[in-house]
Amino acid sequence: MFDGFKSLLWIIYPIIPGAIYSISLNILCPPDEYSDDYIRSDIFNNYALNISEIPRYLIVPFDRNGILRTKNLVFLITGVFMIGFHYFVMLYCGLKMHFNMKKELKKFSAPQRKMQRQFFYALVVQSIGPTFFLVLPASPILLCPFIAPSIGIEISWQTGWLYTLLGLYPPFDSIGLMLIVSEYKKVIKNQIAYLMADDSTRSTTIVSLNNLRNSKI
Repeated sequence: MFDGFKSLLWIIYPIIPGAIYSISLNILCPPDEYSDDYIRSDIFNNYALNISEIPRYLIVPFDRNGILRTKNLVFLITGVFMIGFHYFVMLYCGLKMHFNMKKELKKFSAPQRKMQRQFFYALVVQSIGPTFFLVLPASPILLCPFIAPSIGIEISWQTGWLYTLLGLYPPFDSIGLMLIVSEYKKVIKNQIAYLMADDSTRSTTIVSLNNLRNSKI
């Protein structure tokens, strides 16, 4: 499933949901007179800009009579479905791998079992990253247009914080792996020791690093 040409398909796959989202946004959320008027004052008060003079895609699920706007509704459903579907796949694969690993680890030696468990825990942490930095921040953005009119309140917030959270995900993903897998921790500690050491001790550190690499081979 992940060998040869099939692995290339998995690399290309992320383009598909991105293309679906972009195309649906372009088709289902074009600006119109009502949506411009709906958000005009917020754009002017927050950014001192005229809504009619800037590029925009607007998601306003209800019209002035409280009737659902079909195009915007379809876009929101599409967005929620794509997030929910991929999140479900991630949870399903993680649980299946956990139960399969329990059986397979019995065949390995103790050091190998320890290493495989560390890699599994690293994958768990890496799955938590999208939860906190992608799914949870995106959910209120997609759901608030439905909830706010239903309970009779107005919600107005700037979404710059969302892009900040998205930017935290890549380092969180890598740092989690480096902190959990013991071999990575050893290499990092040796590299830090090398950088902090004076010239007289660096040669000894280099020998240690080379020995560690050779032991892996």
